[in-house]
Amino acid sequence: ESGLASWIGGHLQPLAEVPPAVAVMLITAFLACFTEFASNTATIIIFLPVIAELAIRVSVNPLYFMIPATVGCSYAFMLPVSTPPNSIAFASGHLMVKDMVKTGIVMNILGILSVSLAMNTWGIAMFNLSSYPEWAHAGNNSAVIPNIHFPSLKSINTTL
Repeated sequence: ESGLASWIGGHLQPLAEVPPAVAVMLITAFLACFTEFASNTATIIIFLPVIAELAIRVSVNPLYFMIPATVGCSYAFMLPVSTPPNSIAFASGHLMVKDMVKTGIVMNILGILSVSLAMNTWGIAMFNLSSYPEWAHAGNNSAVIPNIHFPSLKSINTTL
């Protein structure tokens, strides 16, 4: 509501010059790196509105950027602080940070390439990403997907 996502999305406008397939890889790589230092959930909650605004500004189906970004937030493989399982493995004393980083960077690269390949092959057909959805028109102030399955839920939320 504050317009921060629109402002940040506007400043990411140079990303419009990049082909969408490359933008997917860049967004996923950025979030995979960011999530090494922050909570996966917090990272995606912060960045999804910005990514949706960016997609709307470059006239790409927002789900084309948002799905890989969400999956990319799960690529916290490199550092002990990334996830509790990483901390437990590091606390065993058998791993050093450099060992985790060497293995984690390979896993991150493979994950980024895999999600990019998936989105550009069966993801386009599965999620109908080749068409620009009606709910994402530029005049729309929010990039929230309408609640199709529970239309009465919106009226309940407004009364609460």
